[in-house]
This record gives sequence, C-alpha cells and structure tokens, in this order.
Amino acid sequence: MNSRLLVAFLCLFAILPGCVVHEEPCCDVPRYEGDVTFRWSFGGQRCDDVRAVQGVNVVIPGEVLANDGRYNCQANGFDGIVLHRFAPGTYSFRLEGVGYGNELLYETHGTFTVDGNVTVNVDLTPTGAPPSFAYLSWLFPPNSYSPSPNCNQAGITHVEASVDGGDWARFECWEGHAANQIRTPYLDPGYHGLELVAVDRNGLPWYYFGGDILTQLGQPTSHTGSMWAIGGASVRWELRSRYGNRQTCYEAGLQRVGINFRDIHTGELVYGDVGDWHDCVDGPNESSVVVYQFLRPGRYVVEMYASARDGREYFSPNNSPVIDVVAHQFPGPNSSLPVYLIED
Repeated sequence: MNSRLLVAFLCLFAILPGCVVHEEPCCDVPRYEGDVTFRWSFGGQRCDDVRAVQGVNVVIPGEVLANDGRYNCQANGFDGIVLHRFAPGTYSFRLEGVGYGNELLYETHGTFTVDGNVTVNVDLTPTGAPPSFAYLSWLFPPNSYSPSPNCNQAGITHVEASVDGGDWARFECWEGHAANQIRTPYLDPGYHGLELVAVDRNGLPWYYFGGDILTQLGQPTSHTGSMWAIGGASVRWELRSRYGNRQTCYEAGLQRVGINFRDIHTGELVYGDVGDWHDCVDGPNESSVVVYQFLRPGRYVVEMYASARDGREYFSPNNSPVIDVVAHQFPGPNSSLPVYLIED
C-alpha cells in the first residue's frame, strides 16, 4: 500500500484524530487539529505587575470564541488562555489588553499555525507605542584578573547605551552584566543600531560595543554585546595650497572635512567609505582638533579629505601620518597629531 492510501485508510478509521488528507499537488503528510495556548505579557511584565489591566480581548477573524473572546488577564495564576479544537491551518489574531472600563491599554497582533497543539507567546505593548523591544546585556574581554571579568574586575561602574543614535541612558554596570538584562525603549520591529560605552568611576570610557540588534513584533528578543577595549586619538588638520602656502578654511572655501583611520595591517577603514565629517573650523586659530575616544587599539594611517565650494579638492598626502591607539589611553587636544590637507 502506498503512503497516500495508507494515510487515507488511517483517517477513515479515526486512528489519527484531526487528520486531513490533501489531494495533489500537496504532500502526503497528515495535519492535525489542536488547542491554542496564548501566554501573554505586557511590556515584559506579568499581570500581577500591571494592575491596570483587567483582561485581554482575543480576536481571531472567522472564529467564534467563548465569552466573545473576553478573558481575565490571569486565571488560577496563569497569564493566558487555552482555546480548544482549532482545525489545521494558519490564523491571524489580535490581542487587546483592556482596563476595568474596557479602555484599550496594550495591544499586539500576529499569526499562528495549527498542526497539533500550539503555544503562542506574545508581549503586548502600550497603545500608540512601537510594538517591540529587546533585552540587552554586556560582557567584558578577558584581562589579568579573569577570563570573564565582572564589573569590579573590569574596573567599570556604569554602562551607557544608545539605540539608533538616540539619547544615551546610563545604567549601573551590574544591571546588565552577564545574566542580568536591561530593556531598550519600545521600537519598531527590525534592525536597530546599538552602542554601549563602559566607563570607570571617573567617567572615562574603557570599553565599547557597536552593532545591530533585531527586534520582533510581539516577542522581545535578547542580545549580548561583547565589548572591546578602546583607546583614543587626537588629530588636527592644517590646510596648504598647491603651492605650499598655509590657508584658512575661509581662504580655501572649505566647510567640512572628512576624517578616517585605515588599519595599517588589514586596510579596513574605521568609518567605512563615508568617513567621519566635521566643520572645517572646529577649534581656534583655524587649526581644528577632533578628539576620538572609541577606537580599537591598533596602528592606523590617518586620512583626510575636503572639497571646496568651487570644486577644488584637498587630500592628505600619501605619506599621511600613522597613529598608535593604545587601550585605555586618551590623548587630549594639546597632544593632537597634525595632518596636512593639500590642494590637489
């Protein structure tokens, strides 16, 4: 007996409850009805923590639910509801966390697929807020104290975090170290840029993390930033005409100057092909200084570029200065490295 006939035979004799046999061109695999268990939370919190929420309205288009889909937030200590006997298939849903006056406080939506019993873990976010967020933690690189140093062993008291270049939030180091986690603001689902800066008791940065995190609709994600040691650099530019005469930004017609650091061993650019741009006059006496604090230790060629309003271009020379970035050392403006920008 071939597989299709065998499945049909078993279904006819109710040996496989909830079984559905599909005709060609579908596969021969049986599918099953099942119960749907919703487990919900509210911005990462349980019903006991969100006292303003009285219940949750469950809306599944095409389905008639008991009590019109209105359920208590918690029943017998369980934050959720079990809905019975759904036919196999994919369903859309909407959940609404409501207050004691049936006012809408939290919401989310999504889909689930039934092929036997299924559990749907969902996190509702405040009405009007973006529908996702993430949990964050951090780790420090090995040092002489430990291969996995804690905050004290790393010499760190606080970690500052920023998402998508937004405002910086400051946390006690232990709040997000290792197994502990902090929370991002509410975000739209998708990829987001994350920056972490670890500082010592004097506010000096020692470690840094920069990278992307992914958030999902209705279900918080977790991310760990493995921070790396950082050092600093201080550079300034001096303008020269093609004849070697010193110029001011005004005389050269320059408004912006692009700076980059090229790793002398790998050839990689710290700031990609775009560079890091600054106003031409960033300091006194037309000799502008820029201080960097979040560079990986290493040896770099300092490269600069600027374009005048009339189309003239200025480049740092091929033998541009090399700078050594040392972990936990941060040169100030008074020890800046001069780089010539020469009219091409």
